[in-house]
Amino acid sequence: MHKFPLLKDGVNEKMLAEVRKKVDSWMDEFFDEDDLVRVDDLISFQFGSATIQVTVIPWHSEDVLVKVFSYLAENVDRAKVAPEFMRLNADLPMGAFSLVFDDTVMLSCSVPGANLDKNELLGALQTVAAYADQYDDILKELYT
Repeated sequence: MHKFPLLKDGVNEKMLAEVRKKVDSWMDEFFDEDDLVRVDDLISFQFGSATIQVTVIPWHSEDVLVKVFSYLAENVDRAKVAPEFMRLNADLPMGAFSLVFDDTVMLSCSVPGANLDKNELLGALQTVAAYADQYDDILKELYT
């Protein structure tokens, strides 16, 4: 028997708006205004050679996700890169490398938004930014 509540489908529009506002405010604290690019509900910034993106998306009826991600390399050889991802994901403190559309490598970290604190957002930003900047050139050189 499970002792935790099961997730229920649905979109919590109120929470989505509240967490977007909170994330937006903290991003303004972490960066100078001209360092951020805002398009609709997406915030992005450059860190070294990587572009990091932040968005708040629906998850279930009682929570939302704050997703921090970066696209690192396109058209990779998936047979070669898959074993490397397994090793890299085992060493990441949070987040994961994955293959998305058109064999594009993405590094992402998602954290629940309902009780998000500034430290959690900062940790996700720091992790994705540091690893994305480190691995984007390596992945392009070795696997494209």
